[in-house]
Order: sequence, then C-alpha cells, then structure tokens
Amino acid sequence: MTQGDPGHETRPVKIKDRQVETRKLKDVQILLMNREAQLVTRTDLPMDRRLKGAATLMDLLESAIVQESDRQWLTDLNVKGELELSDLMEILTVFGDDKADEKPVVRRGRPRKTAV
Repeated sequence: MTQGDPGHETRPVKIKDRQVETRKLKDVQILLMNREAQLVTRTDLPMDRRLKGAATLMDLLESAIVQESDRQWLTDLNVKGELELSDLMEILTVFGDDKADEKPVVRRGRPRKTAV
C-alpha cells in the first residue's frame, strides 16, 4: 500500500491488478482536461494539435498518480500497448461529487403570513 500525499486529498484506485494512490485533481486541471478532450475529437484541427492535446490529457492523468514507481509502471504498460484510457477513468471518478453524499435539507411548510 502506498503512502498518501501530504496536503492533498488522496484515494486508492485499482488500475489493472495494482492499487495506485491518486491525488484529487484541481478544478482548473479538470477544466483543461475537458478542453483538451474536446480538441482531440475535432476533425477540423491539424493532427499535430490533436496529438498535443492527447499528450496533455495523459500528462494530467499521470499528475494525479502520487508515487513515481506507479507512474513508471503506467508508462511501461502504455509503451507495451497494455493500457487503455478506460483503465484510467476511475482517477477522475474516485473522488466523485462529495455533495451527493449529503442528505437534503428538509424544510417544514411555509412561514405564516401575519395580518398587517
């Protein structure tokens, strides 16, 4: 089991047959991933720009991996052609929406109007 990343929220993610400690991506990283993912799928852009976008996506996903040994393991899998993008998706979903776990606030009726 790997150790956490001090100062960052971390959670374990199972990738292939290995538990990998991941840190929560910052909001701005998620926005950049969304932008790059949209650019990668555009057919009206030059291929070199689309490939740069794909590389940026991989860099962002790898930045969420806490341990250097785990990043190297993922790189090795990728070079061998044994890594799919779907293998890495849990990095984005493991932290989920924390508000979804909160119970809704129950409000009891409307306040009574007072006569003036």
